[in-house]
Amino acid sequence: MIVRESGEGKLVLIPQHAHATISGEIARHWRKDDPESPILRPEAIMAIEQHDRAWIPLDEVPKKRPNGDGYYSFVDYPLTDKLRAYQQGVMEVREQSRYAAILCSRHYCSFFSDDTDDERIKAFLDREEGLQQADRQTLSSAEQATLDIDQKFLSFCDDVSLYLCMNKPGVAKQSEVNWFRDGFKERFSFADKITGEWVSTDEVRLMPSPLEFPVRIVIPQIIVEGNGYKKEKLWIKVT
Repeated sequence: MIVRESGEGKLVLIPQHAHATISGEIARHWRKDDPESPILRPEAIMAIEQHDRAWIPLDEVPKKRPNGDGYYSFVDYPLTDKLRAYQQGVMEVREQSRYAAILCSRHYCSFFSDDTDDERIKAFLDREEGLQQADRQTLSSAEQATLDIDQKFLSFCDDVSLYLCMNKPGVAKQSEVNWFRDGFKERFSFADKITGEWVSTDEVRLMPSPLEFPVRIVIPQIIVEGNGYKKEKLWIKVT
């Protein structure tokens, strides 16, 4: 779950799989003049769109912190449960595409350091890296050649969607979540760096734009206030 404070004692909760769907929309509308564009690689789009399906069961009932102080987010969710869900999510993607499963598995593994002392993380990394190696043997040479490219797209589209979901709509640049305030880390044929900016409460500009044309995306939100909650949809134009 993405958890954001909205002020006045309100919280905004956004399911992770909904955020991943937004990532897929960014990828689907990628500019066609980029020679690396993922739009002709449907399994890459699938990986980007499905990369957080591991969170579907976890987000069905938002998990409260034991002290009653709000809800766990994807950042601080209990590790054992999160790793178990990651494994299941990768296996579900693997049933549809081993190429997409490799990308999702590598994405999850990138969250952890190889020199960790945590035996749970070590076991997770060993298992996932073993599956990745096995699945790579099933890929064609052309697919082998695009894995790193599509990993970059997954990372970027994931970050752009997080930028949209984690920031308060219309936020000033200096008050943005610091993860992406100075731009996104991935480089492309048309840009060494892409930055985001909230033009208004319902429009975000990416500069230079990676999109073929502006895209309207919808963010499903759960607004929590006290013991009550309501579901809303936030529409944002991304240019």
